[in-house]
Amino acid sequence: MKTDHPFDPEIERRDPWFADPSYRVVPRTARTGDIQVCHLHINPTFAEQDLNSVLPAERLDELAEMGEIGAAAPSHYSYMGYTLRPDRLLGESIPGIVRQLRAEHVDVVVLVPV
Repeated sequence: MKTDHPFDPEIERRDPWFADPSYRVVPRTARTGDIQVCHLHINPTFAEQDLNSVLPAERLDELAEMGEIGAAAPSHYSYMGYTLRPDRLLGESIPGIVRQLRAEHVDVVVLVPV
């Protein structure tokens, strides 16, 4: 979210094999204009023009309204991709995300590689 502390691109600038291992929680209600994209390897223009190009929150809500899925989770999660040494991501961030998914009783995950 624009109100969150952005991912730190300096980590990767100092060591191209390592990226910011933290994650951000994005509420289901987030829409285009609510998100700040901070990444060295992608053009943020698409996300800034249509959040659904990187986080299909509105599409998930539409599927729920049509009865195709039960409901979209209250929270979505984002982390810095392009990490070639994922030890901290796998050891710290992923367990945190999984704990939150379980707390929200999420039973299906959609991964959107950007």
